[in-house]
Amino acid sequence: MTTIRLVGKNSDLMMARLKSFNLEDSEGVKGDSLTLVISSDDVSGLPPKGERYQVYLGNVERGQFAISQRKFSVYPKEITLVLTVAPFSALDKSFRERKSSSWEQCSIDQVVKEATPSGFDVFVHPALQNIVIEHVDRTEESTSAFLNRLAKDYDAVAKPVGEQQYVFLPKGQAKAPNGEEIETITLSLPKDNNPNSGSFVNVSGSLDGRNEFSGVKAFYVSTDDGSRQEVTKGIAPFKQLSKDKNSKQEAIQACAAELRKIEREGRKISIEAPINPSAFAEGVVILDASFDEMVRGSYSIDRVSFSGSGLQATRMSLTATLVME
Repeated sequence: MTTIRLVGKNSDLMMARLKSFNLEDSEGVKGDSLTLVISSDDVSGLPPKGERYQVYLGNVERGQFAISQRKFSVYPKEITLVLTVAPFSALDKSFRERKSSSWEQCSIDQVVKEATPSGFDVFVHPALQNIVIEHVDRTEESTSAFLNRLAKDYDAVAKPVGEQQYVFLPKGQAKAPNGEEIETITLSLPKDNNPNSGSFVNVSGSLDGRNEFSGVKAFYVSTDDGSRQEVTKGIAPFKQLSKDKNSKQEAIQACAAELRKIEREGRKISIEAPINPSAFAEGVVILDASFDEMVRGSYSIDRVSFSGSGLQATRMSLTATLVME
């Protein structure tokens, strides 16, 4: 049996009165949240907004969350707490402060490290470190907003890990909240796959939802004569990027990043399955040979949701994308 556990002020009191919960884990930190519905029959008062808790599913650490919303109901008498990811040990105003900056002919490694406030351990994956950015502007953006935008341009993930580390990694190579590598999980179809059974597994998706591109094209405006120039990467058929780039180098890099994404991604599916507390967004789930050939394979997890009644986690829902070989 897998149960949820919180470590923090008055957590034992909260867990003893827990009616239900839902834990959401998405790519990066956007959308990461924990919703707790707690009986308030014999208690008064609410925990303060901003109170932090370390969250576990079974023995697996899911990260540190802080209370961001509090709601109450007179009948039934209960409170609902919404906690969102709290990546750092102390509130860092400089990390949330909106700033403007520009970089010319700089590596991604340099841009990420200069954009991140001092005091944080910054790690940029070797595959991305030496990519040169011809020009990039940060215009009245927080560190998080700017780095997430930059990461999207290079099919990467920018996210906090633990209390003091910030990582910039290619998608599919992110780490768990405790800094360790995300475990690959494997799902099998039970012999009697009955919807009324606790071991029931269901997988659904579209066979025709993916655009079959083998290359990418982008445009930029030449500073020499103002003409609109085309850049391509890969072979036809080409996917055309909608927004014109500022320079030839920027267009080349955008095409390369988009082609990496096309080569990495495939069919998208939804999975309903028994709880596996080691399932994390940006991790990998393998559907083994017990599944039909059209379904089996390795998938990158885009989002995972855990739900339960009381302390016991009962089911998980995944959305995932086929990892192309």
